[in-house]
Amino acid sequence: MDSSNDTGLFGRLFKKKRRSFVPHYYESITKMTHDYSCAEEIGTGVEVCDWSVHLQPQPEAAAAAAEEEEEEATVLGGLFDAISALKLAYIQLQQAHIPYQPKKLREADELIVSEFDSLSKLQLSYVGKPSSLCSEIRNHEKRLEELQTELRLKDSEAVRLRREVDTLNRKNVGIEKRAPSGEPFPLLDREWTPGLFSGACRSASKSVHDFTKVLIGLMKASGWDLDRAAACIDSSVAYRERLHKKFAFESYLSLSMLGGGGVREEDCFEMDRFDCVVKFADPFDALVQYPDSGFGRFCRLKYLAVVKARMEGSFFGNLDQREFVVSYGHPRTPFYRAFVGMARWVWALQVMGRSFIPKAEMFYAKRGAKFEEEYMESVVKLLFSEEEDEEEEGAGVGLTVMPGFKIGNNVIRCRVYPCRMKF
Repeated sequence: MDSSNDTGLFGRLFKKKRRSFVPHYYESITKMTHDYSCAEEIGTGVEVCDWSVHLQPQPEAAAAAAEEEEEEATVLGGLFDAISALKLAYIQLQQAHIPYQPKKLREADELIVSEFDSLSKLQLSYVGKPSSLCSEIRNHEKRLEELQTELRLKDSEAVRLRREVDTLNRKNVGIEKRAPSGEPFPLLDREWTPGLFSGACRSASKSVHDFTKVLIGLMKASGWDLDRAAACIDSSVAYRERLHKKFAFESYLSLSMLGGGGVREEDCFEMDRFDCVVKFADPFDALVQYPDSGFGRFCRLKYLAVVKARMEGSFFGNLDQREFVVSYGHPRTPFYRAFVGMARWVWALQVMGRSFIPKAEMFYAKRGAKFEEEYMESVVKLLFSEEEDEEEEGAGVGLTVMPGFKIGNNVIRCRVYPCRMKF
């Protein structure tokens, strides 16, 4: 009889049962899972929670485990009985050789074969039945793989968001550099005259020009088509240089800030609160001190009118600043602070204009009108010679970059962009 196969069968069976009853098996599984999680954690470079698998038996699982444990105890008892019988048969087989007794030799051989058959049946009955512990381990391993996949996705998302934050930080640094520095407001404690009002007009125009740089910088960083955006403001202007298209955005800002746009005089232009607002070197400090003043309401209404939702969303990837302004707040962001720096000059200019008797009247140059030096000031040098003016019938005012004002007999000229018009 070939006993090697039976011995191998016995060895496989015995080894399997020893694995099933090794002390602290739960702890070994937990440590193995924790080590695997740590390896994944080191690979991703992201701090994660402990992914250790703690096998805590549930009420239903506990009953099944108890039943399985009872079955395993029965199998184990049968295994030990079969091994004892096999050892006894093997001893009888050895004794039958010396002295040689053929009859006892055959009986011992048949007994050994019978015991091996019993072991084979015992193995098949146990190995053929799935172990709940192994099934639970497989379920936990599958869940662990799913969690590791989710972790890698979260890691990729974190990297993407980190890049967005870095981009926004670079934008904010640029805005802070271009934002006006805090200096004492020059209109405080001075007599308001048409001459002072003219100086305020120049300062307001410069503040609009400065904020236009901030706006164009963000548009470039956000991938805007500046040519198309300028054409949306006015498509009839023939710019001599591409750089001159910036005047379209400056025109949009100045006319939007100085226009009505739902701003009522009694709500926003309070004469008695003027000194309280302009006494601060930093205009944002005035909003902190007087958030619901006329100046505060003016900033809120004009920001919502000038900075469209689509524009803000493309700049920053969200509408957080807009939502904060809608809820009557003033966000402490570089972009909004730069806007407030422009808004204070425009607000102060309108408060001053309403203080004169008669009030200052604002005027614009019509598109295509002939350039008149008495009422207009060019934002660039004249783009063509007198001979070209005579030959070019389409020559005239392309844009009013900053409106003008008339106080009695005093005229503060409007600033225009002269060009040939497209018809």
